[in-house]
Amino acid sequence: MKPALAQNAPSTGEDAARPRLTKPPKIAKFVEAPYPESEKAAGRTASVVVQIAISATGTVDAVKVVESAGPAFDEAALQAIRQFLFEPAEVNNRPSPIRINYRYDFVIKEEAPTTAQFAGTVRNHQNGEALAGVKVDLDTGASAVSDAVGHFQIDGVEPGAHRVTLSRTDLKALQSEEHFEAGKKLDATYDVEFNTPDKAADDGDADDLEIVIVAPTLTKQVVSTKVDADQARRVAGTSGDVLKIVENLPGVARATAGSGQVVVWGAAPEDTRVYIDGMRVPLLYHFGGFRSVIHSDLVHSVELIPGGYGAQYGRGLGGLVKVDTRAPSSDRLHGSVAVDLIDASTSVSAPVAKQVSATIAARRSHLDSVLHAVTSKDIDQFFPIPQYYDGQARVRYQPAKSTYLELGGMLSSDEVSRSTPNTDPALRKRETRGLDFQRAYLRYETETSDGGKVSVLPWLGWDQSTLTGAFGGTPTVLDVSSRDYGLRASYRGRVAPFLTAEAGLDLEAVSSSARRVGSITAPPREGDAHIFSQAPSDLVNTDRWQTVSASAAPYVEGDFALLEDHLHIIPGVRLEPQFTSVSKRVPVEGSAPAVGEYVSDTALEPRLAIRYALSSRVTFKAAYGQYRQAAQPEDVSASFGNPSLQSSRATHLLFGGAFDLSQNLAVETTVFRTTSEDLVTRNPSLAPFIAQALTNQGQGRSYGAQFLLRRELAKGFFGWVAYTILRAERRDAGQSEYRLFDYDQTHVLTALASYDLGKGFDIGVRGRYATGYPRTPVIGSYYDLRTASYQPQLGAKNSIRIPDFVELDVRGSKRFKFQSSSLEIYLDVQNVTNRQNPEEIAYNADYTQRRYIEGLPLLPVFGAKWEF
Repeated sequence: MKPALAQNAPSTGEDAARPRLTKPPKIAKFVEAPYPESEKAAGRTASVVVQIAISATGTVDAVKVVESAGPAFDEAALQAIRQFLFEPAEVNNRPSPIRINYRYDFVIKEEAPTTAQFAGTVRNHQNGEALAGVKVDLDTGASAVSDAVGHFQIDGVEPGAHRVTLSRTDLKALQSEEHFEAGKKLDATYDVEFNTPDKAADDGDADDLEIVIVAPTLTKQVVSTKVDADQARRVAGTSGDVLKIVENLPGVARATAGSGQVVVWGAAPEDTRVYIDGMRVPLLYHFGGFRSVIHSDLVHSVELIPGGYGAQYGRGLGGLVKVDTRAPSSDRLHGSVAVDLIDASTSVSAPVAKQVSATIAARRSHLDSVLHAVTSKDIDQFFPIPQYYDGQARVRYQPAKSTYLELGGMLSSDEVSRSTPNTDPALRKRETRGLDFQRAYLRYETETSDGGKVSVLPWLGWDQSTLTGAFGGTPTVLDVSSRDYGLRASYRGRVAPFLTAEAGLDLEAVSSSARRVGSITAPPREGDAHIFSQAPSDLVNTDRWQTVSASAAPYVEGDFALLEDHLHIIPGVRLEPQFTSVSKRVPVEGSAPAVGEYVSDTALEPRLAIRYALSSRVTFKAAYGQYRQAAQPEDVSASFGNPSLQSSRATHLLFGGAFDLSQNLAVETTVFRTTSEDLVTRNPSLAPFIAQALTNQGQGRSYGAQFLLRRELAKGFFGWVAYTILRAERRDAGQSEYRLFDYDQTHVLTALASYDLGKGFDIGVRGRYATGYPRTPVIGSYYDLRTASYQPQLGAKNSIRIPDFVELDVRGSKRFKFQSSSLEIYLDVQNVTNRQNPEEIAYNADYTQRRYIEGLPLLPVFGAKWEF
């Protein structure tokens, strides 16, 4: 906390007899105000301006608030200031009473911890009951006495090994040695025995006590980037959406404007899994990529793990995005109302009963209405403007600090349409996509008496994706309706002083009903030799099918802390039996009954991560893992796909290091390689067998390096530079050579910074550069008499690129603070230079000329957010 004194300027005048301040008051005794825990937990800072009446002796006679920062901050400031002592002010060289204005700044200190914390529980060895009145002594002289529930705590323990002694007149004398680390908390449970006259005479000295140490959190993933919500919302180009920060992290390619896809380490967008508090959701961003699917007020942090993650997660060949949400507010009513060019949103969180709190949030887009009101241009002709809404609600019952039961749910809806008019009906194109999903869950977490942690999360969901369109007279319809079921259950505990372990079960099942009508090549797949606006094949088909896919994967993972905690070896294994049942093995003809198909396999997926801290500032890391992913429901159609598709496989291998250059500046590097097999691709045969339009013969590989130079938040400033260089390739079925992956980007560079100017002003800037995506060139054309249209002659697949992408974004905001609320007004200008970034290549009707379809021009997003 940083105090600031506003002094009265000395009066001047010609008459020396008039009162004149000859010496201003000076603080002789400063008392630091206690930081309100509710505000500190929320990451809030504030300034309270008060008027202080100082007596002629320097004591504080009265204090009143002039500019409030809210009840919690006001009361803390008043409590401290009443204890101030001053060197008295002097008027005409004599001590005199005076009134001054004083500003007390509450600033969260980001200081590296230098001491450890020691806490634990003392219990009766025979029956496990808590023991009160037991004295716990450290060899440093610090001590504590266990309370009614057997708990004790000692703060400020110097790092290193210390002797611990427990004593009470009716207990056996107990002694042990514990090792303490700066910035860490050691939790211990002591089971002790009572003295008996006979046993005391026989035993002499006391036996050593049995110690069970509370399990710490398992070491984080070897490669991950985690960003707190308060920092993420200040980044330019995100319009205050916390989860939009993911697209700025190392390892993430720039998605095509308007797609909202997450492309990590050369993996396809559908290969990267997204989890919110352990519950899988189908996408992170709404269509268009402007907003995430969960309200930012509910987000505590977001973590991107591009590869090499542990055994707790699976069913994906690519990366992992984990979103952790905030607990509902238990102190008072909190909430917000926000509106900008893109959408409007609101959230409310508050206690509703004793030990019960709740949160509700909602958002709806209106960008389409705003743009149509201010311009008559068909700007959504090539850049579709999305329509979406989402909502979240949860109720938490928390009978104890370490135990809670939460019931919650979320929903999301997206729709986007695009049409390309043409005087020739055969060249008109219409397309509408939609995705709706809902989730409901029940989460239970508790800490056991031995310090372990139990977590259980059953959930269920509904997904509905639709694609309808037409190119000329060729229709396209693809509808998939799914029911999702999931269960995550785990226990984490200390197995030995050097080993923390987690065991759990990760279960998911999906029951889908699908319908597809139209061209056999629409929508196009990754790797298809096609170009933008090219008419699909006029070979059409139709199919309806049902599929059930499920797996129940038990897993175990351990964290071996060796060499005085410098070396962490984290082996894990995941046993994943997978089955898929499809209603039709081959297309049904006439009234013949359908014959189903059943595919199953079981995989043992080993994982290994290693961290070695060479010093307090240098850490090396490595990881290896095997992963699997089942075929998508839309790919197992007997008419358009293959009901016998097996799971695809991938292997991740990486090595890197993290280096702390200073207290707030660090650099992290990672070299990686991923390989994938049994990928689903088109059958290379011009006339494939029935129900074999797709096959598991594709292969993939990506390799490269990522770098992150990060400046942590300090003195109002934070930022980072993230750079990724990679090569992502695929080998299609029947091919001997690798080609560039459709989503390959050789270079991706993001640099951003944000600075708190003070007085509520904040500025941010972000610059991005990315290599253009590969595309297949047109080397000629011919006139097709059968379709009465020109058809392109294509060159080598993905042998040219869209031009590079460059963009600069700027954000400025001003926060106004009121007694119990605040108002933030911001302007987030995306593509501030109005650069015309090519996003796609388009050709004229006979393919003799080409042009670039450009992304969004300069987009000023003006908005306001009121928080209470």
